[in-house]
Amino acid sequence: MAMDRVIEKKSRPLWQWGVLALLAAVLLWGGSVLLGDASVRTFRLPQQQTTIAAVQYGAFEDVTPIRGSIQPFNSVFLDAVDGGVVEQVLVEEGSFVEVGQALLQLSNTDLRLNVARNDTSITEQLNNLSNISNGLETTTLNTERQRIEIGYRITVLERQQQRLSQLASDSLVSQEQYDSVVDELDYQRKLLANTQARQTLEERIRKDRMEQIALQVKKLEENLALSQSSFENLLVRAPISGQLTSLPVEVGENKTRGQRLGQIDVVEQYKIVAQVDEYYITRVAVDQSARFLLAGQQYQARVIKIYPEVTAGTFEIDLVFDGTPPANLRRGQTLQLDLTLGSAVKSLLLPLGGFVQDTGGNWVFAVDSSGAFATRRNIRTGRRNNRFVEVLEGLQQGERVITSSYSQMLDMERIQLIE
Repeated sequence: MAMDRVIEKKSRPLWQWGVLALLAAVLLWGGSVLLGDASVRTFRLPQQQTTIAAVQYGAFEDVTPIRGSIQPFNSVFLDAVDGGVVEQVLVEEGSFVEVGQALLQLSNTDLRLNVARNDTSITEQLNNLSNISNGLETTTLNTERQRIEIGYRITVLERQQQRLSQLASDSLVSQEQYDSVVDELDYQRKLLANTQARQTLEERIRKDRMEQIALQVKKLEENLALSQSSFENLLVRAPISGQLTSLPVEVGENKTRGQRLGQIDVVEQYKIVAQVDEYYITRVAVDQSARFLLAGQQYQARVIKIYPEVTAGTFEIDLVFDGTPPANLRRGQTLQLDLTLGSAVKSLLLPLGGFVQDTGGNWVFAVDSSGAFATRRNIRTGRRNNRFVEVLEGLQQGERVITSSYSQMLDMERIQLIE
C-alpha cells in the first residue's frame, strides 16, 4: 500500500512582500491626499480669467495719481449789499473789467426814501450841535469881554486913587471922596477875580463839551456817509480788475440783500485744485511736489494748502505751479498729476491689482512652482502707488501671485488654475 506524501507549503519570496508593502503605502498615501484635498476649500479658476504677476525688487516711487482742475488763484464774489430790482446790466458775462468799473444798476424806492429821511435827520442834528458850539464860543467871548472891561476900570481907579491920595493928604479933597474911589477899586478887583474864576470854569466846561460835540459830529457824519453809500451801493462796481466769469442777472429781476450777483476771477495767476484719496490724508503735506504732462511737456507743481474735510472718500488740496506755467490755461481745465509723497527707495514690489481692495493687502494667493495651484498666504504690505504695492513680509523675489480681484474667492484657501 502506498503511503501518502506530505506536500510542503512553499513560502512567498521576499521581493513579493516588498511589492505588497509598497502598494499598501501608495494606497494609504493616496487616501490621505484625497481626504486632505477634500478638507481644503478649493476654487477652480480658468487661467485666462486671472492676472498673475511676479514679485520684483526695484525702486519704489512713493507717488499717487491725482486729478485736478485749473482754478483762478484768487476770486472775488459780488453780493448785493442792499437789495433792489435790476434796472440795467452794463457789462456782459465773460468780459474783462477794471477796478471801479460799473457793472449793473439796481433800483430801490424804499432805500431812496430811507436815505432821504436819514439825511434830513442827521443834518438837523448837525445843525443843533453847530448852534451849541457857537453858543459856547459866544459865552467865552462875552466873559473875556467882561474881564477886559473890569481890568480897564481897575486901571482907571488905580490912577484916580494915586491922584486923590496926594490931594487928600493936602486936604484938597474930602476923605469921603477918596474912600469912595478906594471902595470901588476893591470891588472891581474882587469882581475881576470872580470873572477870572468863572472864565476858567467856563473854559473847562467848553472844552469838555466841544470834545463831546466833535465826537457826535464825527459819528453823525459817518452815519451820513453810510446812508449815502447805501444809495451808492445800488450801482454795483468791480472791486478788482479781472474777468467777470459769472453775472447771472436779468433786467427786472429782484435781488435781496446778500444775494450772489456774480464773480470776478484774477486771471494773471492760476492754481490747481485736486482731489486726493483719504487713504493718503496723513501723508500729504504742504510743499510736496507733483508733476504732470501737458502737450508733451512735463511741468512741476507744489502743494500750498490742504483742506482736512473728507467728502465722498476724498479730500481737497491746492497746488501752484513751480516755474513757468503752461500757456493758454482755461478755468475748469483738468489735469492728471503724480503727487510725490516720499523719496524713492529699493524694495520688494508687487504690481497693483484688484486683490488689494479685496484683502487690504493683508494676504494673497501665491502660485506654487507647478503653476497649477495657488494657496492663500498672509503678507504685510507698506506703501502703494499707482503701479505697485510695497511688500514687507511674506513673499520673496520671483514668487508669482494672483493680482486680479478675489471677490469670488474670499473664503477659499486654494485656487486650482485650469487650462
